[in-house]
Amino acid sequence: MVVSSSSVQSSPPQHQVFINFRGKQLRNGFVSHLEKALRKDGINVFIDKNETKGKDLSILFSRIEESRIALAIFSTLYTESNWCLNELEKIKECVDLGKLVVIPIFYKVETDDVKNLKGVFGDKFWELAKTCRGEKLDKWKEALEDVPKKLGFTLSEMSDEGEYISKIVGQVMKVLSDVSAGLERDVPIEDPSEADPDSSPLYGIETRLKQLEEKLEFECESTLTVGVVGMPGIGKTTLTKMLYEKWQHKFLRCVFLHDVRKLWQDRMMDRNIFMRELLKDDDLSQQVAADLSPESLKALLLSKKSLVVLDNVTDKKQIEVLLGECDWIKKGSLIFITTSDKSVIEGKVDDTYEVLRLSGRESFQYFSYFAFGGGKHYYTPKGNFMNLSRLFADYAKGNPLALKILGVELNGKDETHWEDKLSKLAQSPDKTIQNVLQISYDGLSELHKNVFLDVACFFRSGDEYYVKCLVESCDSEIKDLASKFFINISGGRVEMHDLLYTFGKELGLQGSRRLWNHKGVVGALKKRARLLLVLTSLFLIGYKQGAESVRGIFLDMSELKKKLPLEKCTFSGMRNLRYLKFYNSCCHRECEADCKLSFPEGLEFPLDEVRYLYWLKFPLKKLPKDFNPKNLTDLSLPYSEIEEIWEGVKATPKLKWVDLSHSSKLSKLSGLQNAESLQRLSLEGCKSLQELPREMNHMKSLVFLNMRGCTSLRFLPHMNLISMKTLILTNCSSLQEFRVISDNLETLKLDGTAISQLPANMVKLQRLMVLNLKDCIMLEAVPESLGKLKKLQELVLSGCSKLKTFPIPIENMKRLQILLLDTTAITDMPKILQFNSQIKCGMNGLSSLRHLCLSRNNMITNLQVNISQLHHLRLLDVKYCKNLTSIPLLPPNLEVLDAHGCEKLKTVATPLALLKLMEQVHSKFIFTNCNNLEQVAKNSITVYAQRKSQQDAVRCYKEGNVSEALLITSFPGSEVPSWFNHRTIGSSLKLKFPPHWCDNRLSTIVLCAVVSFPCTQDEINRFSIECTCEFTNELGTCVRFSCTLGGGWIEPREIDSDHVFIGYTSCSHLRNHVEGSGEHHKCVPTEASIEFEVRDGAGEIVNCGLSLVYEEPNHAVTEGDYNGTSSRRDFSVGESIVSFAVRLYFLGHH
Repeated sequence: MVVSSSSVQSSPPQHQVFINFRGKQLRNGFVSHLEKALRKDGINVFIDKNETKGKDLSILFSRIEESRIALAIFSTLYTESNWCLNELEKIKECVDLGKLVVIPIFYKVETDDVKNLKGVFGDKFWELAKTCRGEKLDKWKEALEDVPKKLGFTLSEMSDEGEYISKIVGQVMKVLSDVSAGLERDVPIEDPSEADPDSSPLYGIETRLKQLEEKLEFECESTLTVGVVGMPGIGKTTLTKMLYEKWQHKFLRCVFLHDVRKLWQDRMMDRNIFMRELLKDDDLSQQVAADLSPESLKALLLSKKSLVVLDNVTDKKQIEVLLGECDWIKKGSLIFITTSDKSVIEGKVDDTYEVLRLSGRESFQYFSYFAFGGGKHYYTPKGNFMNLSRLFADYAKGNPLALKILGVELNGKDETHWEDKLSKLAQSPDKTIQNVLQISYDGLSELHKNVFLDVACFFRSGDEYYVKCLVESCDSEIKDLASKFFINISGGRVEMHDLLYTFGKELGLQGSRRLWNHKGVVGALKKRARLLLVLTSLFLIGYKQGAESVRGIFLDMSELKKKLPLEKCTFSGMRNLRYLKFYNSCCHRECEADCKLSFPEGLEFPLDEVRYLYWLKFPLKKLPKDFNPKNLTDLSLPYSEIEEIWEGVKATPKLKWVDLSHSSKLSKLSGLQNAESLQRLSLEGCKSLQELPREMNHMKSLVFLNMRGCTSLRFLPHMNLISMKTLILTNCSSLQEFRVISDNLETLKLDGTAISQLPANMVKLQRLMVLNLKDCIMLEAVPESLGKLKKLQELVLSGCSKLKTFPIPIENMKRLQILLLDTTAITDMPKILQFNSQIKCGMNGLSSLRHLCLSRNNMITNLQVNISQLHHLRLLDVKYCKNLTSIPLLPPNLEVLDAHGCEKLKTVATPLALLKLMEQVHSKFIFTNCNNLEQVAKNSITVYAQRKSQQDAVRCYKEGNVSEALLITSFPGSEVPSWFNHRTIGSSLKLKFPPHWCDNRLSTIVLCAVVSFPCTQDEINRFSIECTCEFTNELGTCVRFSCTLGGGWIEPREIDSDHVFIGYTSCSHLRNHVEGSGEHHKCVPTEASIEFEVRDGAGEIVNCGLSLVYEEPNHAVTEGDYNGTSSRRDFSVGESIVSFAVRLYFLGHH
């Protein structure tokens, strides 16, 4: 495809605004109007016109660095683009360094969905996250967590976009004005140099104070109680103290009660003492106040409004004792309660404010203040201290207390000390920080302590529902820990602050016997069970205290250098063991993974508390007889030696997940017949399993069953699994008959089975969305009743080599989007596209079909003419249809046509497809190895390419926009088409320009390369030509951009002759550079150098060409000659007429 990116070698325009957005969703609507409004007010804007096209990110990153403001526009499809997220990551980096202001805009997406990765926004992110791991994913999540917290704008479906655009422009103007005045460009931050030497700088506090004040109504007639919540050390006390000092002048009675938890613990607080504290400024002697009756005291207090802060409350009883029913507090008073436990204030407050962590920039500055200053002097870290400071700030994750403690400790220390401290923090928290966290931890019940440590040691970042099922004894522990800020739920996953994570892991190892360090585990296991004191040397305590306290063991077997033989009684006595995992982090597959644990004398396993059992390559034929699975929730024994799970039938009331995949000797599943709570069962690769037990009918909760590669499976029993949604029988090569075992199936994969027909009752599957029958080589026909499956979206019949008929008209399959019929023997193609002539087509066409694959079918000679009525069709694949001779008129919205290897293809329709105004897309029309394609057909292809470009030029003229990459096409040929006004032999062009050639009518650049491929070559997986364009003006500055003419295919293929490749790309980089400059006439490029180079694949550029597309105001087409004169030719494209104009002096060959 054509890919573009640009860089300008000149001084960047000042106060530039960078817009980060999802192009295909917003480019032609909201963003285009926003860009116009900003430019109208003289604000220079940079928009990446060629999002997600594979160019080096460094160019875009330099644009972000040059900018003063970034507008991050979050929409529902934002997170399907890694390009958007990479830009956002860079934006956050610049914001953290104080070089950029970011304004988030929530465009028709819930702010909560963005902040917590929920809804469509979250679904798209987690789908994209499957392709990305490690540090990159963490940085995306951090950016999505930090940027949406900034003050910005939210547009709903009912919002007036014009009004909001005006507000956004106004805010941008205000920020730019502040920048010009030399003010800070982010949240207001106190200047450390002006701070009291005895106090800490309050980075970011004013923004949080403003947010808290928005919840207050000082003129309100009723008493308002506000809870201020957050994790320990986050700044709750600091924030409320600042608010208290700011507003205490409005109240005659004020009290700030510090550390209620400690006062309560020391028994130094009750309501009478608290009330008298409120009266301390009244003209009453202590004796008089003490002698007042409760009624008199109450009447006195009710005479004046009060401002009350209860700091660090840890129990509801504390609130009840101190405040009671608040009937002694005058209406209009304000009460603030700070706590690290949201459950404490439930039902006790009118509103809640959560103090969020500091941003990356604030964290860096706060840490640096203490690490390099701490008084009136503030120093910016230099050299490696800069990088180390960022690492410490990142470790603290925005917790001010941790940042201060670390900064103070490191102040004045050398670089080696800093590096040593950082490595120690990765293993265990700083002792001072640990002591602070310990106070909150000690306040937990034993049950909550255990759940917290289980999550920290074993299940951080796990799915919320999954973790709950494993660690909870009742239904509320996870919720309670979240309310106490020990964990947080983000995107449906259980997350934990890094400080709490390292704190919890150290506690789990030292105090509660949770083992994950392989040395500790091996040290415990390899001690023989002499007198059953397995863990004596590890814990230096007796067996009863040691083994019984072990709660979890996770061992990475890749770290074992040799096999480890163990006594049969190794696990005896571990009565409280809940989580056991033997895994291999290097390779979870059979190829490299090895159990390395052996039990020569057998294995005793008298455990009944186990919830989670994962044992890669379990070495025994079955689980020991003394194992009691009554609490077992997740059983995973992949690549094991088991022949049956356990002997007989056992009660498994809590079992929800079972993975026995690639246990090639497994032949019996009867042990699971009581698993009525089972939700997912994976039996992939269990090659000895011949049948499923009939008792599986009791598994009413089973949602997912995977039997891929169960090559011995002969049949399915009669049963109705009412909850099942996904059934995978891929490559069950002995399965000759399929039986419907659930009426509620949504996904059914029968690919690679030996079935010859589908059952008549398939019509019952009214929820079925995906049906995969790929490579069912015995399948001869599909029932017409498939047309009655109203929700079917994807039907795959690829490789069904005996399938000769397809009796279902597409018009009956209203929701079908993907139909793959490649490598079949279907001959009656007209029936596939046989539309009822009585049905009126209309703009929406007759079908929702988007992807139609007919490739590798030697029976097809032509396509049904009515294919043009498939208005939703985006991809048509007919490659290797060796007897296809012609292609009819194509649908108007088609994006990809792949006709590679259609040896007999001679003609295509004229026009190739109907032109229709549509969203800008990257279209590809591939005719490689179509060696019999007539010249008339090639002309039709290029004319369509021209017209499509012309149509976009009309859009540019009408909407004031510029186009992004539109279309590539390729076909056999050895010459640049004649309509290219600039052609040369070889791979480079040199051009000179007359004045005024680059005006607002210039819309598109058309590029062409002729490639000669070697006679002998391997199949090409990818092929692309990089075109580098350099435009130079009389000031000597350059505009460079690169365009990639891609092959557009995704599977290997050979190219056996010279081919022509044509592509269209935007010229926005040129226009933006010229329009954004002060000396407009001097910035217009006067010379250009165009270089083509084969990057992916083999081949040599033998010819190349370039043409420009203009839109004439009078709708006339002008074709210029090389001397700058022009001829005139008019033709219509829809309602408009455009021009190809030659206004260049040609220096190359033609």
